[in-house]
Amino acid sequence: MDTVDTKVSNNRQKKVTIVEEIAEKLGKTKAIVFTNYQGVTHKQLESLKRAIKPMDAEYVVAKNTLVLRALEKASVKTEGDNLLEGPTGTLLVYGDVVGPLKELAKLIKELGIPSVKFGIMDNKTYTGEQVLKISTLPSREVLLTQIAAGLKSPISSLHRALSWNIQKLVLTLNAVAGAKPALAIAATPQPEPVAAPEPVVEAKTEPEQAPTEEQPAPTDETPNEEPKNEGGEN
Repeated sequence: MDTVDTKVSNNRQKKVTIVEEIAEKLGKTKAIVFTNYQGVTHKQLESLKRAIKPMDAEYVVAKNTLVLRALEKASVKTEGDNLLEGPTGTLLVYGDVVGPLKELAKLIKELGIPSVKFGIMDNKTYTGEQVLKISTLPSREVLLTQIAAGLKSPISSLHRALSWNIQKLVLTLNAVAGAKPALAIAATPQPEPVAAPEPVVEAKTEPEQAPTEEQPAPTDETPNEEPKNEGGEN
């Protein structure tokens, strides 16, 4: 009799320990997803556990009664009745929600199982279909990369624009500095040139021409208009 009581006590204590452990884990989670793992082999479940462990998540298999007690102990509310019927595996996500859900969705796509019963995120209950839709969202790492790329692009453009403007300013200043001597010379008033005095040109007189043999020199006597007719009538 004492042996039976000891076994019952041990089993009860074991269940209490399981409930406390699950409740503690539930209090740390960002997402809880309940699945029907019926038909999934032990090897396949272990493969899922290894895949999600680096993502700060784990997959726990326990009796529905114990899981319900743990949910109550952790003050996690669920909507609806009889949500945990049949074999239930619980996906507990402590970090980024999308990554582990992608691994779960990948297993479902490859095997057709397990099926998602429902999920709890931010104290809200989501249907299995809604949970699988969430798994299609970009992961945290992808989102951070996209945000970083979006921030980097305008910064790069701004950097190029500023560099180009500074370069133009330097070129302009250099051009102005090179033009300063010429501008200074052009700005200095120059004395007006004095016109050189015009040379005095002496008037030239033509020399009188001496009479030549071909041209007889003029005399004061003028020739008679008509020659005398010595043999004419008186």
